[in-house]
Amino acid sequence: MRTELPQAIIVLTGDELLDGRTRDTNGAFLAARLAADGVQVARLTVVPDDMGLLVAALREALAFEPAVVIISGGLGTTHDDLTAAAIAAATGRRLEEHPEALAMVARRTRDLAERRHALFAEMFAVTRREALLPKGARPVPPAGVAPGIALRHEGTLVYALPGVPSELRAMWPWVRGELAAAGVLGDAVTRVVRIFGVGELQVGTVVDGVPRTLIDVAINVGGGEVAVRIRHACSGAAQAEADALVEALVAAVPVYSTDGRTVDEIVAEGLRARGATVAVAESCTGGLVGGRFTDLRGSSDYFLGGVIAYANEAKVALLGVDGDVLARHGAVSAEVAAAMAEGARAATGATFALSTTGVAGPDGGTPEKPVGLVYLGCAGPDGCRTVRERFPGDRASVREWAVTRALHLLRETLEAGEGPGETLAGADDGGAPSAEGGDA
Repeated sequence: MRTELPQAIIVLTGDELLDGRTRDTNGAFLAARLAADGVQVARLTVVPDDMGLLVAALREALAFEPAVVIISGGLGTTHDDLTAAAIAAATGRRLEEHPEALAMVARRTRDLAERRHALFAEMFAVTRREALLPKGARPVPPAGVAPGIALRHEGTLVYALPGVPSELRAMWPWVRGELAAAGVLGDAVTRVVRIFGVGELQVGTVVDGVPRTLIDVAINVGGGEVAVRIRHACSGAAQAEADALVEALVAAVPVYSTDGRTVDEIVAEGLRARGATVAVAESCTGGLVGGRFTDLRGSSDYFLGGVIAYANEAKVALLGVDGDVLARHGAVSAEVAAAMAEGARAATGATFALSTTGVAGPDGGTPEKPVGLVYLGCAGPDGCRTVRERFPGDRASVREWAVTRALHLLRETLEAGEGPGETLAGADDGGAPSAEGGDA
């Protein structure tokens, strides 16, 4: 499978990617876009702002003779912006001021100077170097000031894009258009099956039990979910193998999406279809559930808002949680999760409301209520459902799992109609009174 698809190599450059200052998102973005278009990413390399190492990485990438090499970063005006010179050295070319690139840089610099109330001539004296391209290269229209670089070296298409994620993403459609015109984009099908409620081991066992020779399968795990990506060439035999694997997964594990849609998208579609709205009442997740809703464009159609009630006093004052309930059951309890959800629903007038309360850690756990214990509530027209979960990992992991579980709780409620009014078996057993520490 891998040898049938066009190959790509991604090179990311920047000291900040190697010393922990910046988390890479460009590599993931490029890899996902290429994979969706049937291009196999054979390698992703991260190199520092060092001319020798960058030239060596580019020469190694070109020696592999892939269909495309994409470089991210190093196109600015500072001492560590070395990409144009490194491409020139790796391909045996000299740098030249490109007239079209110069016009792009001048126009963008003039706009920038006006916004900053600065002198164009002074700024252009610095930014002009961004018009230096390897001989034979063409500029990629910039989203910032610096143009990208497009070059064909022997049989490989080479593109350099800025390291600023917003600029890279804005310039990607131009590059994709070039790849499509050059016939690089592969003729492949990608399908993603999403699973919630079991781990990689159970999913992997199912995948391993289905014979396959024509499909490429990858399993990704995160936030309590498992995603199985299936890629194959456009042929009837490969499609049959893919269908057999999907059918086996649906029969054996809790698949919630066979068409790649995320839980966020499914919930959004479900709310829109019902003309319903949702609000949140968050304690241990501190606004992350609301953030997931607002990450999607158009979420104002159904998301009304929410309350972050971290302290017990805020739960009482803002959500109307009964102080006696807090005293009897503690903040981390099914009773409080239900009261928080009902309080958010009453306060906002939403059709549904989600709540989270738990011990995210690393401190604050007790034998009765250990770190990782989270209660979640979903209030709706038919009552409130709560679930009790114990999530693994560190503070960030517990919070991530809790957010995902909250969205799935709403998905389950929507798929069941209006949602059951009972509390699930295994909810809070009472535990200790409200002496627990940590997050709630």
